[in-house]
Amino acid sequence: MHLRTVLFALLSTLVPFATIAQEQGASGNYNSCLHGYYSCNPSQLTETEQVAVRQAAHQRNYSGCLRGYSSCNPSQLNDSEKPAIRQAAHQRNYSACLRGYSSCNPSQLNDSEKPAIRQAAHQRNYNNCLHGYVSCDISALTESEKTTIASRSTSHAVPQLPPRYYTNKDGQRVQSPTYYDKAPAGATAQCRDGTYSFSQHHQGTCSHHGGVAQWLD
Repeated sequence: MHLRTVLFALLSTLVPFATIAQEQGASGNYNSCLHGYYSCNPSQLTETEQVAVRQAAHQRNYSGCLRGYSSCNPSQLNDSEKPAIRQAAHQRNYSACLRGYSSCNPSQLNDSEKPAIRQAAHQRNYNNCLHGYVSCDISALTESEKTTIASRSTSHAVPQLPPRYYTNKDGQRVQSPTYYDKAPAGATAQCRDGTYSFSQHHQGTCSHHGGVAQWLD
């Protein structure tokens, strides 16, 4: 009789814990489904939870389409959402064209945007010529710009700021990447941000300056 009482008391203690574990498991599954996790088990959701999960999935897809993510499924969008998606895609393309990115699709630009795109491309080319980048197209410059570039090419390289120095792994004192109006003597590479590097080793050159635009050594 005493043993039966003890077992009953033990079972009475375990049942609430089992109930709590089930509730936590159900809550965890619901949260996984809300966030679109692979661990989601839709069959364990209530009807109310299924509605909320579908709404969350729709919102994730809408946000993905707004940002141009590859996970976007346009067929799941409703008609009221599509104009905003098209506008966001147009703005992304316009920004890419302004920056000269390869993802730019000029055919999607409207006439009012094209002058700004041409001006931005011209300015990029002029800056490339000013810094002596290999991508410079002299023929695209105006006569005044060509004169400026020519005068710079015949002048001595002058640092735009006082140079700094560091000690490399070999114990050598090396000049840090520095902005010059043209390639200075001793420079081994030109970084993508326009600075000239004096690194004695290719590994790590221009690592904090956008990487190497061209090697000079």
